[in-house]
Amino acid sequence: MSMIGQRVRRRVDPRMLRGKGQYVADLRLPGMLHAAFVRSPYAHARIVDIDVTAAKKMPGVAAIFCANDTEFPALPLLLPHPSLKAVTQQPFSREVAHVGEPVALVLADSRYHAEDACEAIDITYEPLEAVVTVQGASSQDAALAHTWLESNLAASFVQNVGEAQAALNEAPIVVSLEMAIGRVSCMPIECRGLLASWSAGLGQSGLTVYASTQVPHMMRRIYADMFDLPELSIRVVAPDVGGGFGAKEPFYVEDFLIAWAAKEADRPVSWIEDRMENLQVSVHEREQHHRANMGLTRTGEILAVTDSFMANTGAYVPWGVVVPLLTSTLIPGPYKVPNYYCQAEIWYTNTTPLAPYRGAGRPQAALIINRLLDKAADQLGIDPAELRFKNLIKPDEFPYNTGLLSRDGTAMQLDSGNYQALLNSALEQGQYWAWRKKQKAGSNGKLVGIGLSMAIENTAIGPHEGATVTIESNGDITIKTGAASQGQAHETTLAQIAATVFHTSLERVHVREGDTALIPYGTGTFASRTAVVAGSAIQLASEKVRQKLLALAAHMLEASAEDLELVAGVVQVRGAAQRSISFAQLARLASGRFPGATFTYPIEPGLNATEYFTPSGSVYAAAAHLAVVEVDAQTGRISILDYTAIHDCGTILNPLVVDGQVMGGVVAGIGTAMFEEVRYDEQGQLLTSTLVDYLMPAAAEMPDIKVAHIQTPTPLNPLGAKGAGEGGAIPSPAAIVAAVEDALRPFQVSICQIPVTPQRIQKLINAAKKQAMAGEEDKLEKSVDE
Repeated sequence: MSMIGQRVRRRVDPRMLRGKGQYVADLRLPGMLHAAFVRSPYAHARIVDIDVTAAKKMPGVAAIFCANDTEFPALPLLLPHPSLKAVTQQPFSREVAHVGEPVALVLADSRYHAEDACEAIDITYEPLEAVVTVQGASSQDAALAHTWLESNLAASFVQNVGEAQAALNEAPIVVSLEMAIGRVSCMPIECRGLLASWSAGLGQSGLTVYASTQVPHMMRRIYADMFDLPELSIRVVAPDVGGGFGAKEPFYVEDFLIAWAAKEADRPVSWIEDRMENLQVSVHEREQHHRANMGLTRTGEILAVTDSFMANTGAYVPWGVVVPLLTSTLIPGPYKVPNYYCQAEIWYTNTTPLAPYRGAGRPQAALIINRLLDKAADQLGIDPAELRFKNLIKPDEFPYNTGLLSRDGTAMQLDSGNYQALLNSALEQGQYWAWRKKQKAGSNGKLVGIGLSMAIENTAIGPHEGATVTIESNGDITIKTGAASQGQAHETTLAQIAATVFHTSLERVHVREGDTALIPYGTGTFASRTAVVAGSAIQLASEKVRQKLLALAAHMLEASAEDLELVAGVVQVRGAAQRSISFAQLARLASGRFPGATFTYPIEPGLNATEYFTPSGSVYAAAAHLAVVEVDAQTGRISILDYTAIHDCGTILNPLVVDGQVMGGVVAGIGTAMFEEVRYDEQGQLLTSTLVDYLMPAAAEMPDIKVAHIQTPTPLNPLGAKGAGEGGAIPSPAAIVAAVEDALRPFQVSICQIPVTPQRIQKLINAAKKQAMAGEEDKLEKSVDE
C-alpha cells in the first residue's frame, strides 16, 4: 500500500514529549567555555574606548574579545541584486548601527560568570543621530544609518506588465489603498544557539559547529570562506531545533564570533541566545508601507493594479532584498491582472535587520490585492466572493505566464491550480452565505464581520537538494539528506516516500539530516521547499536503488526483474512467494562482505544511490481563507468566531502533518494581523524587548480552525507536490483585516494599519463618531441658516 497520502502520526513526537530531545543547549564538551555578549545600548554610535581591565579579574573569566582587538571582514552578501547597495554586518563593528549589536565577547567557565564580567566592561560611546522609520530615512534631511553612506536608500526596483498607469487612468472604477504593515519577530520557541570546537589532525585544522540553524550546508560554505578552509575540514550539525520560521536562516555575526573565539581560546565555546537578545538582534520581518490602486470595469473585471511601497530593511541586508522582491511579484496573486506596475524602495534604518519570516513578503502581497478587491466590491455593490470569481485564473489557463520576473530573474509562470474550487470549498465549508444571512438579520447589536482572502505561494525553490538512500545489511533503509528539520516532521513524511517505493513498513525507514557530514551538498529547510525538493531527490534515489535491488535479486533468483515484486522487505517472484530473497541478504551480497572474493554481481557495489533534484522553476501552492469575527465597539476587542482554511499543495504526503502546518501558519497570520508588533522609540530604543510587551496569540484567543484541501498536482516534480509550510500564514492577515473592517461597517472606517489592536479600533471608532457628530452639527447649522 502506498504510504503517500496516509495520515501517519509524527514519529518524533514520543521522543520530544518524553523530554528526550537534544538541543544545542543540552550539549556539553570537555573544557567547554560559555560565552556572553556586551551589546550596544545605542541605535547608532561610534565606539571610542573599551576598558576590560576590571572584567578580566572577575571570577571564571577565560578570555575577553572586543572591537579594540582586531578588525574582521563584513559578512558575505548572500543574495545580490543589481540595484542593491549592500551593507552587511561586520563582527565587532566600531560604528554600531542598531541596539543590541555586539561590541564585546566574554568567555568564562559559566554563563553566570560571563554575564557578570560583561557588566564590568567599561565602554565609551560617541552617540550618533539615529534614523528609525522609512519616512525618516527617506526624508530630504535624513540622518544616515551608516555615516559613510551617501543615502539611506538600499535598493529600488520596478515590476511592470503592460501599461498600468494608462489603463488606470481610463478605468471607469478606481479604488485606492494605503496600508502600513507592522514589524514582527520570527519568535521560535528555541532561541539561537551555537557550540563550536576546533581540532587539529594530520596537519589540518578542523571546525565542528553545533548550531540551531535551518541551513547547515550554507553555514559550512560561509565558514570555509571566512576561515579560508576547505569545506571538508568543517562540519556543521543541526541537532533538534525548536522552530526556525526564518530567524535561523541568515548567517549572523555571532555565528562567526563564537567559532573564531573557540579557535582563539583553543577550547570549545557555547553560546545560547536569551529571549531579550532574540528580540533585539534576531531578524524581524513584515514592515512595509504601501500605496496601491486598482482599476476595474463597471462589471468588475480588473484592468490594472499599481503599487508603490517602501520597505524597512533595518541596519543591514542579511538576505538581500528577497522579501520586497517577493511582495512585488505576488501582489497579483491568483487573479488575472493584465496591467501591473509596482515600485519598491528599500531603506536602511538603525533598527534590527529584516529578513524572511514565515511567508516572506507574501502575506503583504496578499493583504494588498485582497483589500483592493474588497474596496472594489464595496464600490461596485457586489459581493466580495463574486468579484473574486470574476477575476480568478481558470484551470484551463495553466501554465499561466504572469509576465513578471521571479526572485531569481527567470520568467514567473504558475504551474497548476484550481482557484475556483478553492474558493467554492472555502465558501461551502465556512458557511459563507449562512453567515451573510445572519449578518443581515442582525446580531443583537453585536458587530459581526466576514472576511475572505485568497493567495498563492511560490514554493520549492532551488538550487537543489540531495538524498542518499541505502539499504543496510539488516534490511532497513537509511535516508541521508541536506534538509534540516525544525519541527516539520521530516522523519515521517520523507520516510513515507521511500517506504512507498520499497513497499516496506515505515518502521524500517530511517531519516538522517541536519549534518554536513552526511551528504556533500545541501541547501536547507526554508521557503516551503523540503517536501518537494528533498522529497523528489529521495524519490529519485529510491527508484535507482530499487532498480539495483531488482537487478541483483533477479540474478540470485534466476528470474527476470519484470517478474519480481517487493513485499515487506523481501523480493519475490510473483505467484511463487517461496522463491524469494530478503533485502538484508541482498544488501550483504552487494557490499562484497568477504575480503579477497571476486565481485560477480551485475550491479555496482552497495545498494545505495545519491540523487540531487534541481527544480526547473517554482511550483505554486494556493489557499482560500474565510474569517468571521465579532468586534466589541466599547473595548475594541476582536473575537474570532469561525475560521476556515482551504489549501492546495498538490500531492499531499501526509494530511495530518499538512493540517498542522496550515493551522500553525494561520495562528502566525493572526498574530501578524491582531497582536504582534516590534516597536522602537524615536532614538531607536526597542520598546518590545520582553514577551510582556511583545504580544502573541495564545490558546484563549484562537478559534477551532477548519482545514481542508484540494489537490492539483504539479507537473514539475515526480511527486506532484507543492510546499505547505507557509501557506497558512499568507492569506490570514488579509482575511482578518477584511472581517474586522466588515464588522465596523456601521462606522464607515477604513483600516490602514496592522496589527489591528483594540486601541487602534477604539481610535477609529471615536474618530468616526466625532466626524459624524461634526456632520450633524453642519446640517443643523445649515438648516438654521435656511
